[in-house]
Amino acid sequence: MKKRISVITLISLIIGVIMGLILKGNVSKIEFLGTFYLDFLKFLITPILFTSISASIYDSSKNKSNFVVKTVILFVGMFLVSFVVSSIVVWIIDPAKGYVFVDTENVVQTTDIKISGIFLNLLPKDIKGFFTGKYLFFTIILSYLVGVISAKVKAETFIEALKKVRDYLYQILGFLTYYTPIAVLSLMAVNTNKFGLATLLAGLKYIITAYACGIVVLFLVMVIPLKYICKLDLKELIRKIYPIWTMTLATCSSAATLPYTIKLCKEELNVDSKITDIVVPLGCTIHMCGGAVSFSLLGLFCAKIFAVEVTLITYLYMILIAVLLNMSAPGIPNGGVVIGATYLEMLGIPLSFMGLYAGIYKILDMLYTTLNVTGDISANLILNSTMKPKEKGVYEMK
Repeated sequence: MKKRISVITLISLIIGVIMGLILKGNVSKIEFLGTFYLDFLKFLITPILFTSISASIYDSSKNKSNFVVKTVILFVGMFLVSFVVSSIVVWIIDPAKGYVFVDTENVVQTTDIKISGIFLNLLPKDIKGFFTGKYLFFTIILSYLVGVISAKVKAETFIEALKKVRDYLYQILGFLTYYTPIAVLSLMAVNTNKFGLATLLAGLKYIITAYACGIVVLFLVMVIPLKYICKLDLKELIRKIYPIWTMTLATCSSAATLPYTIKLCKEELNVDSKITDIVVPLGCTIHMCGGAVSFSLLGLFCAKIFAVEVTLITYLYMILIAVLLNMSAPGIPNGGVVIGATYLEMLGIPLSFMGLYAGIYKILDMLYTTLNVTGDISANLILNSTMKPKEKGVYEMK
């Protein structure tokens, strides 16, 4: 059914564009359908982040293996390099050139990110802000603390209750997925009426840029390290990994390919089973390389179309938020759209682009999932080449 929704959403995107061109000003009558989708998404973001991150951090905090820490450090390092590399590609291609969603004066006040502003707005000042996504950074920090402290005091009952709330919210979000085609149709019709075929062109350029970023990241972050650190025959490696790529492109699910990825690493690539059993499932959980491309492109593209100046402070803030979100909010239904909306909300950027983003996300998800799984395999091979068993379950650098 999920695949059908993705196809229906793409069809809705095309219909929305046609409606925007033909009906022109009349499409404003259905604008509320898209607005409802975005508002409801914003309403769900805070409770979903809190429950999901708290439970995720609790589960990971129980595993205190030194090797796990080193693995996470490697994944974060791959994420940072992938983010910067993607940013350079986005800057060179400039997919948002000549396309501005709204007038500059409408967003300048909400997107002026400074260090002082981050700290001053960290603590909540009203309850209402929690339900409008106003205090998302505070929510993430609080979630981390709740997860870590719960693990220390062994508050298993509390976390189990939190997980039930999380699962309930996931079900609500799952139902919202069925509404996505209607929202995409509405938002695309309205935006096409406002900006013409430039809206569709922006989506096409976005997809092309994403795949360009993915190819460069694949080469620089995975191919080169495997060639020079692991001394591998790349042609032979690609021959062995290729079946996994066909699965990730078809399923857009790291979890669905997990058993096959583990089997590949153990049987075809001869990676130590103890290393594989930790690295690959962990990588499947925190999704790094594909996530880096996704966040980098989304943040920089939307900053450009909403006329937001990206300073060094803004850029570092983008990276910080991207790392926190990418590592700690796995498994969310329709996760790319939800986390993307969360990311833009935390940057103070309007969510108007999310209608088009939701419409093309299936195409993007094929790339991001493939990069995530390939990154997991690469990290596994690198750790296998640079670590040696010190004692049972403990590894050290060779």
